[in-house]
This record gives sequence, C-alpha cells and structure tokens, in this order.
Amino acid sequence: MSELINHPLRRDMLRHLLTTVSALTLCVVAAAPALAEDASRPALWVELGGQLERVSGESAVFAPFFLAAHAGEPAFAHGTPIDAQALPRYAKGLEGKIAFTPEGSDWTFSAGLLYGRSNGDKRVQYQTPGKPLPGGFFAGNPNYDPAKNVAFTDTRGKDREGHLILDFKAGKDVGLGAANLSLGIRFAQFTSEKSAHMRVRPDVQFTQVIGLYLPYMSTFTANAESKRSFTGIGPSISLDGSTKLAGDSRKSFTFDWGASGAVLFGRQKAGVTHETSKIIWDGGNFLYHTNYVYDHPYAPPARNHSRVVPDLGGFAGFSVRYSNAKISLGYRADFFFGAMDTGIELRKTANVGFHGPFATVSVGLGG
Repeated sequence: MSELINHPLRRDMLRHLLTTVSALTLCVVAAAPALAEDASRPALWVELGGQLERVSGESAVFAPFFLAAHAGEPAFAHGTPIDAQALPRYAKGLEGKIAFTPEGSDWTFSAGLLYGRSNGDKRVQYQTPGKPLPGGFFAGNPNYDPAKNVAFTDTRGKDREGHLILDFKAGKDVGLGAANLSLGIRFAQFTSEKSAHMRVRPDVQFTQVIGLYLPYMSTFTANAESKRSFTGIGPSISLDGSTKLAGDSRKSFTFDWGASGAVLFGRQKAGVTHETSKIIWDGGNFLYHTNYVYDHPYAPPARNHSRVVPDLGGFAGFSVRYSNAKISLGYRADFFFGAMDTGIELRKTANVGFHGPFATVSVGLGG
C-alpha cells in the first residue's frame, strides 16, 4: 500500500492510471445498444474506476536550524533541502463498489473500496565555483586551489504515502427526486514514510593570518526519518442523487452529486528520528574537523494516541446512463480532521485531505 509514483506528474502516469477505466469504457460503449435493449432494473451493480488525488497533511518537512541561520547563502542559489522534500503532486488510485437491491425493495446494500498511493524521490544538488583568494594571487598561498573551497548543498528526500478507505452502507430512496440516504460503517487507514538526508556547506569565508588568507567554513550533515499512521472505524452517513439533463429511459445524461460524513475512532501513531552535526574548518586558528552534534542522535519514544476524527466529503460529476450500464466522470473531495500526527519532536495534529478527478464504469447484472 505504500509503493509510490514519482513527482512531477507525467503523461505516462496519467495513461497508466486510467488504462483500466478506458478499456472498460470502450467495452461498455461497444455493447451499449445491446445493453439498452434490456429495460429491466438490474439487481446487482459492479463499479470499477480510478482517480488522481492531491494529498495533504500526511507528513511534515524536516528543517534543521542551520537552514534559517544561513538562508540566502550561495549554496542555496538553485534550491534548498526543503525543495528536496516536496511531496508528489498527485496520488494515483483505484476504486471499486458492489451494490445490491433486493427484488421489490427500495433498499440498496453496498460495499465500496478506495485505495491510493504516491511516491516521491527528489534530489537537490548544487556547487558554487571555487572562491579565489581575496586581495589577489600574492596575498595568500601561491599553491592555493580555489576548487577545494566551494559551497554546496546535496539533499535527497523520499516520501511514501498510502490510503485505504472501506465503506459498508445500507441506503433507501428518500423521495427527494433520485436521491438516496445511506447509513453505514467507514474504515480508513493512512500511512506515511518520509526521509531526508542532507549535507550542506552554506558558504566559505576567509581569515587573514600574517598576510595569508585562510579559509573558514562549516559543513552541516542532517538526517531524519519518520513513520506515521492513522487507523480508524466509525459510523457514516451519506446522501447522493442524480438529475437527468437529457435522454430517456433507455439512455440519458445526468448530473450526479453527493455528500457524506463520518466519525472515526482509532489510533494515531508517529515515530521520528533525526540528527544534525556540524564540522568546522578554521584555518585561521588551525582547528580542523571540530564536531558538534545537535538535536536527537538517538530515537525518541514513538507517539501513540487514541483519536476521534471527523470526516466530511462530497463529489459532483456527470454520467452517461443506459438501462444496465453507466459511465461517470467527476471530482471528489474528502477531509479527515486531525487525523495525522505530523510533529517532529512534539505531537502536532494535522488534517488529511484528498481531492481530485475520478472516472468510473458501472455494469448492472441480473434484473
């Protein structure tokens, strides 16, 4: 569930995401005339689809103290360690649903699944040209090699994210046009893994000692890894419906809409390790490789808390409907409030959100 895709989004990823939906769509369109001949109401509906989602709130950026202290230095002219930790633009996913309406009943029982994942792997590297000695060639050591005294940044960030949502519902026509009110149970699981490894020399300065210019520089190394998750289950309620815009009983074009809410009871977990060190090269005072270690060289205790998470969501889209088939395109959003602990040293809750376009194909069986 935590395998991921690369950022930024590319054309081949989009094709891969919707391959299954496109193939099913072609099959349904090809069979549409035959499907439309059967005017009976199917008892069982099977739906498959895919989506692209913007994901927010599952992890946090690791920003050690030296980034703010040396902001604007030459090493960061073409990117910073923060840039290397940028989240993937989209998560890709699949969804499925089975809905059953007993003969002679206006009740519908359904089970649905939505699964998504993303993967980010980014590296930021830059090195400045070597600094020449101040005051000209004879002001310092004539054997001085400016290529050895450069500012640089080298950071690699990795992100893995996965989410799984299961819905079990019982719904009934409430008489508001083609609207269905459902009560049920929702299960949700979110996981996030993030790492950042950086080595930075922000700049190189010089000190003058007996007519010689000697370099003074600091090199920072920082590493951080985190694993976070939320797992919860609770009651849900939803209202969805459709409005016919054109067509007849055999084939129609509709506007679809829906809204949902849930309260999930579960566990919120976070484990974070990080370490930052500093090496000073002070040619003026003849000090070399003086090492200072900051923050947490050892793993702090993992955090584990009970959490009640409200969830609100909704969707809107359009469908082409036949008597026993449907093709849908739309946009969906879901927000889980306070679901993840995104703190580094201390707990900090954050909202998790998913929103983006989706496409589904539904086929009715029986009737």
